[in-house]
Amino acid sequence: MRSPAWRVSMCVLAVVLHACAGARPSPRSAATPRSVEMQTLRYASPEGTALLLDLYRPTGVRGPLPVIVFVHGGGWSAGTRTTGPDFRRYFARDGFAMASIDYRLVPAGVFPKGVEDVKTAIRFLRKHATTYGLDPDRICLWGTSAGGHLASVAALAPRGTFEGTEWLDVSSSVRCVLDAYGPTLFTMMDDDAASEASALQPVAPALASTARGPGAQRHDLETSPESRLLGAPIRTVPEKVRAASPITYVGPAAPPFLIVHGLADNAVPKRQSVRLYEALAGAGAEVELRLLDGLPHTFYNRTDLDSIAGPFMMDVRTHPRGGADRRTAAHAGAFDVARAFFVKHLR
Repeated sequence: MRSPAWRVSMCVLAVVLHACAGARPSPRSAATPRSVEMQTLRYASPEGTALLLDLYRPTGVRGPLPVIVFVHGGGWSAGTRTTGPDFRRYFARDGFAMASIDYRLVPAGVFPKGVEDVKTAIRFLRKHATTYGLDPDRICLWGTSAGGHLASVAALAPRGTFEGTEWLDVSSSVRCVLDAYGPTLFTMMDDDAASEASALQPVAPALASTARGPGAQRHDLETSPESRLLGAPIRTVPEKVRAASPITYVGPAAPPFLIVHGLADNAVPKRQSVRLYEALAGAGAEVELRLLDGLPHTFYNRTDLDSIAGPFMMDVRTHPRGGADRRTAAHAGAFDVARAFFVKHLR
């Protein structure tokens, strides 16, 4: 465990580096388009249920667009494709196509139906890439909370697993994944929460009066979101818990991951994100973990997050593919970190 002195020294270094980096050009250039068009498309009809996505595309861009597929949170039982930040700002105006999807929700959408829907949406976009001016070889996933869980499983599960029934002549693979505070191992969530309770940070003052989220809860109850997703109390269905864990499918061929978690999150313990990071790093995959000071659950739903409360101090663990784990600290905006990740892997 790091000492307080280590953390202070790393924070000082991060502030200095952040200040020095101020003169560097942003990933967004002066030529970045500011006009965005949106259209709603039906991407699938599993069991007669029409599933929609909103596709945001910057206008005036030459060439096929890289795609970020956004998977919303809501405990697998709530939320819609509009549950998130302003997708025009994040990140269509940076030259990406943003596809925010609906998926089947509990009780109809018990596992693995949500994962099937994510994979189907990817295949729909790849199949119709020419029609909508998209690049079929540059598609990434971005999921928050329950959506982070679904995105991680969809990206890691091998081809032929949880595929659904539509657009099966194309691949559901992705170039990269941003998993924001998604659960990763349901049966350890209560233990993780108990071990972290004394170290849970307060919410950043600028967010404290408006912070919203599910709050602390018991995850092994029959009524918990995790149990409802699996259709039974999680302690009674270990095989389903294993099938629903992205860690089950980790391997050296995993796409690059950025895993982001707030240190004031009392809904999903940060250890859930650490577990996925350590599994990916242990398999030799490319992965980065960022633990952000003072941020509660669902922080990526706030379009104004960085402007009213950022930048944020964060602990960073980085594992390059086939390399060694490295620990640093940083001082940056939460959306800036996401943007830099997508620029790196999609541009």
